[in-house]
Amino acid sequence: MMDKKVRKQFLLSVLLTILLEVVTVVWLPTWQIKVLLIMMINLLLAVSIYRVIKLLHQSNEERIKIATARAEEGITSAVNTLPVGIIAYDSKNRLQWANPYAILQLGESEYLKTTAGMAELIAVSEKNKPYLTYEARDYLVVKDTENQLLYFQEITRENELRQKNLESRLVIGILALDNYDEVTDKMDEKEISYLNSFLTTYISDWMNEHQVFYKRINSERYFFSCQYQDLEVMMEKKFDLLDIMRKATNEQAVPITISMGIAYGTENPEKIGAGAQSNLDMALVRGGDQVVVKEEAENSKAQYFGGKTSSNIKRTRVRSRAIGTALGELMDAADSVFIMGHNYPDMDVIGAAFGVAALAGFHEKASWVVIDPAKMIPDVEKALKEIQKYPELAKKIVTPQEAMQRKSTNSLLVMVDYNRPSLSVSPAVYESFERVAVIDHHRRGEEFPKSPLLVYLESSASSASELVAELIDFQDDRRHQITKLEATLLYGGMVVDTKSFKVRTTSRTFDIASFLKAKGADLSLAEYLLSSDLQSYLDMSRLISKTEYITKDIVIVTGKEDQSYDPVTAAKAADTLLGLQDIHASFVITKRTDGQVGISARSNGSVNVQVIMEDLGGGGHFTNAAVQLKTSVADAKEQLLAVIEKNKENQSN
Repeated sequence: MMDKKVRKQFLLSVLLTILLEVVTVVWLPTWQIKVLLIMMINLLLAVSIYRVIKLLHQSNEERIKIATARAEEGITSAVNTLPVGIIAYDSKNRLQWANPYAILQLGESEYLKTTAGMAELIAVSEKNKPYLTYEARDYLVVKDTENQLLYFQEITRENELRQKNLESRLVIGILALDNYDEVTDKMDEKEISYLNSFLTTYISDWMNEHQVFYKRINSERYFFSCQYQDLEVMMEKKFDLLDIMRKATNEQAVPITISMGIAYGTENPEKIGAGAQSNLDMALVRGGDQVVVKEEAENSKAQYFGGKTSSNIKRTRVRSRAIGTALGELMDAADSVFIMGHNYPDMDVIGAAFGVAALAGFHEKASWVVIDPAKMIPDVEKALKEIQKYPELAKKIVTPQEAMQRKSTNSLLVMVDYNRPSLSVSPAVYESFERVAVIDHHRRGEEFPKSPLLVYLESSASSASELVAELIDFQDDRRHQITKLEATLLYGGMVVDTKSFKVRTTSRTFDIASFLKAKGADLSLAEYLLSSDLQSYLDMSRLISKTEYITKDIVIVTGKEDQSYDPVTAAKAADTLLGLQDIHASFVITKRTDGQVGISARSNGSVNVQVIMEDLGGGGHFTNAAVQLKTSVADAKEQLLAVIEKNKENQSN
């Protein structure tokens, strides 16, 4: 209003001045009087302009004062009335000031009364998830470091809604009866009917107890669905149905266990169902008698429950023959075949690798075995020296660099005796192949090739050499014969992984050993290749002398921080300890020649060492597992002891 009035006065003054000057010029007779009068009029105009400018300046100041007052009132109102806590602190974490809301919410707490409480509150604000819980209420805490202020707001209701949403998420699972077909194969209809009723009773009781909807979809599979809050209860009880079923079937002398694959974490039921099937496949590949739970989200990790019994033999001659046919078709379609084992390969890798090379020869395909000369163990060095006596086999050995030069876009890579790409002799070689097949006897873990063309993963087999030798057996004829050395290498691979046929053997193992002997396997040569030299024996003896008991039947050995051992020496020390009276599990921790710390774990079946090694990032079998860690020997020991304590319940009955 003031601005409009001033502008109006200013315009009137200008118009009046112009009018007076016109009248003066027209009506006054002399020019002297005209000039004098015009000067007076302009002076009055200047005074008027000055007054207008002064009034405008005063108007702006008034407006600024009003705006400032209103802003201050708004800030004061917000600070005092909005449900946001504001706390000011000094450089020594002492409370300087708090708004009414902060005093209302935290006034009785130590956070506002003591420096230590303020320091704790500031520490909360610096976390990745800056949440504070006080008197059953949740708060989000935000720190303004520059102004030394803390802001917090109650989010109890939001958390309750979020938690309710999480608990009500859809969960889909598939339950499988392990070995059902094998058990019922020789039963009559009456016995099968009784068995079905017996199994269904235990399963239905457990499903009903956890408020789960379920449906039997065939003789050995059940589908079920529930909410995440029900799944949490199952996980807290570690899926006690595994133990219930194992005990019940043992009493009935029926070797049936159960496996489950469970998925959750997305609004797409189709994706959850596919995840549940994939998790079940993983549980079965790992040997059964376990549950695999995984959230369908990026970078989520699977959780494993159970696995308290070693794998029962599940592969059949029909499946093995089908795998052999499929592998042959892949080789026929490939330009060349490359075979690669795990880092620091053992005799099982060498035997399986040259066995696959022989299969490639059956299909008239060029093949190469990828070996890094800088990463060798004594057993393999002796084997390679023996191979050098046979030029047709020696020429198949290539370094990772040579493999990269020889491969083509249509080459096939066969991974033998491992299924984790990071354990490859050369991860770079693995990454360069688009066509990959896997032949392994270790249980599958979280890490696995992305899209393998063929997977022959049989944890019930003694070794990768056994699996490859069986594939050779199906193709053995007059035109396709393996050499005596190839048979010896395969036999040596089986011997080393079975500890001379003392562990992890089945009737199939001895059948394949018999086949290899018939093909000319030299048992004396195999024994020589696997024998230890004096220095390795002394190193192993020194390790064993450092044995200490963890429990009455579990021992641990810790090597020196400044002494390196090859993996075979550590493994043989663990095997030797396991052969002693009243020792059910052994763990040997050593600094490896590659700078990492290795743990070799062995068990007679009373302890699931695979689960223990998986918790540390490794893997293996129920009775034979290992891990490599980038840490010190002392730290590896502390980690191992903590995991052993955590997994005390993972012992077989």
